[in-house]
Amino acid sequence: MSNLETIDLSINISYPILFLFIILGILYTFYIYRYTIPATTKLLKSILIFLRATAVSLIIILIFEPTLLIKYSNSIEPVNLVFVDNSYSIVSRDSADREKSVSEFIDNFSQQVDGNNFYYTFSSTIDTIANLNDLKIDFNGSKTNFQQLVDFINSSEQNIASATIISDGIINDGSSSPSNFDRIGVSIYTVSIGDTTLRTDLSIKKVVYNDLIYSNSPTEFQIVLFNKYLSDENVILYLYEDSKLIEQKQVKLDPSGFNNVSLTYTPKFPGEKSLRVAVSQLENEETYDNNKFPFVINVLNNKIKLLLISGAPSSDYTIIKKILSENKNISVDEIVQTTKNKFLPDNRFDEKIDSADVFIMIDFPTQYLPQPLISSLTKTIKNKKKSFFFILSQSVDQNKLMSLDIDLPFKIRNNAKGFREIVPSVNSIMDPLISTSTENITLWNDLPPIFQTESDIIAKQGSIVLVNSKVKNAETDIPLVITKSIGESRSIALNGFGIWKWKIQSDKRSEYLLESLINNSIKWLYADKHDQRIFVSPIKKVFTQNDEIEFRASIYDETLTPRNDANIKVNVSNQSENYDFVLKNVGNGIYEAKLNTKEVGEFRYKSIIELDNSNSPGPIGKFIVSDINIENINYVLNKNYLKLITNNTSGKSFEISDYRELFNTLNFNQKVKVQTKSISTEYNIWASEWMLGLIVLLFSIEWFLRKQKGLL
Repeated sequence: MSNLETIDLSINISYPILFLFIILGILYTFYIYRYTIPATTKLLKSILIFLRATAVSLIIILIFEPTLLIKYSNSIEPVNLVFVDNSYSIVSRDSADREKSVSEFIDNFSQQVDGNNFYYTFSSTIDTIANLNDLKIDFNGSKTNFQQLVDFINSSEQNIASATIISDGIINDGSSSPSNFDRIGVSIYTVSIGDTTLRTDLSIKKVVYNDLIYSNSPTEFQIVLFNKYLSDENVILYLYEDSKLIEQKQVKLDPSGFNNVSLTYTPKFPGEKSLRVAVSQLENEETYDNNKFPFVINVLNNKIKLLLISGAPSSDYTIIKKILSENKNISVDEIVQTTKNKFLPDNRFDEKIDSADVFIMIDFPTQYLPQPLISSLTKTIKNKKKSFFFILSQSVDQNKLMSLDIDLPFKIRNNAKGFREIVPSVNSIMDPLISTSTENITLWNDLPPIFQTESDIIAKQGSIVLVNSKVKNAETDIPLVITKSIGESRSIALNGFGIWKWKIQSDKRSEYLLESLINNSIKWLYADKHDQRIFVSPIKKVFTQNDEIEFRASIYDETLTPRNDANIKVNVSNQSENYDFVLKNVGNGIYEAKLNTKEVGEFRYKSIIELDNSNSPGPIGKFIVSDINIENINYVLNKNYLKLITNNTSGKSFEISDYRELFNTLNFNQKVKVQTKSISTEYNIWASEWMLGLIVLLFSIEWFLRKQKGLL
């Protein structure tokens, strides 16, 4: 409901002076119409005086730029949002009872909670429940994503009094960090529903592997087995390449519930390889869906040649060098400045720079770094499109840095000499450079503080900020980890130093985060060099059933300018199915398409690029559609996660068997959450076309009447 508050007319002159000018204009009009030739009637003279005086008065008013300001208040009624978990894990057991419980809850909510209430289901997407009278929830969702609830609430323009989530708290897609709900400013209430029974089961919890390995070089895969109530049982762990058995190992299940097992793989030829780890099945297991783990790796011919350039020995340099030396997939050379004119191990700058595939720069450039080294490096990066990882540390000469002719993913707007203490805050959920699990994202956000320049660092257009900086526990937009990819040119920047502290952790899981970031970054910087300016691939290598298989492509010309005039055809096939589709251009040289298939197994894809009136073969590869239904892997109610959400948002947790207090709480919130919003509307009368038209009309009528009577 809108209520008018004030109406204000403002001008660029005081009102007494304005009225004086208007009176003078009216007197002037009387003066010129005092005598007319020929003489006319008093009525016509009065009409002409009125028309002329009105037009002149309006012109005088418009000269002083009048502005009309209207203020009114708008009462925004609060709304309650209800989100029902539509995933399969909700009704995997006792389906009839739980469907009935959810239906009864929604029915009671609609009758007992006052105000405007909106109802939704969610799994991998959020859908509106349009008709409560004919309510039918399928509970067939293949994924559970809580992050989208945060995004949905954040993007809403409604006055949200509360959000109620009915779920089992089992998340298998997107971020699972409860802290994501802290920032939305809405009280979250949860109603838990699900199975609390711990069942007997054996699963492959995780497989640790490198996406890029090398032919004829042995590599170890670390497999984590997890068992519930199956300790001391003997099982066999298998590693397959396609359908060929590579290695097997007998394992006795540990009473702790966890077994760490290594399997060795030595690829003979380069290319993409479809691999699968499987564990033998035991009687009375809850499900066999989690007894296998498919994945795809890329086998290369040679090791990556990496050049580590440091302007001075430091703790960060020592830690990074140690991480690189432990990576068997790379060959490391270095240029380290120890004094003004001395470098270790030698001064062969040009040779080392020319042969490197990827550069890592720490404490670079310093004040005393020789110009020949800077020139050789920048020339190679620019002309040969070499990728690099840049660390902005305390020894960097920022003035010299801004003069470098390399395409950093950031720019420095204000140069400062001071430093501040910050902690990371992951911004890009599930990015492979940062993490491949929601657990790792939480570990990232709990890392100890490091240092960062107080200079104003801004991510360049086209760059992606993966991690922001948190200053004194406050979220900021200051980038910490930034990436940029244009064609075959890639770069990563880390805006901080003291990262050695991330490696020395009491929590052994956090200890490997820096190692993972460095190794994943090298693989990303080196990847797809052979494809040059044309990229076509699925967004990931392993999909689950019911996933949409999304393809993306990007096309660039020789100057790395995006091309939007290509026609990209893709063929996807397995042993029984064949799909052909065309990728659609979405702007900036990027093309997308989605494929739906019910088939499982290994798929191969190939592409054809139509550009400049010619066809040429594009990138090829493979991906896997797994028959694993992730909603079948875990059924146990995660009540603690739901409680964490409510505790962080001043809400409260309930169970589906007892939620009576919830309705009273929501009704109280409804009364105190009414918002009044003041809205101001400003009209620039002096710029109004209607005012100009009125003045022209008044003069036109006056002219017409004078013409009719033949007045001079």
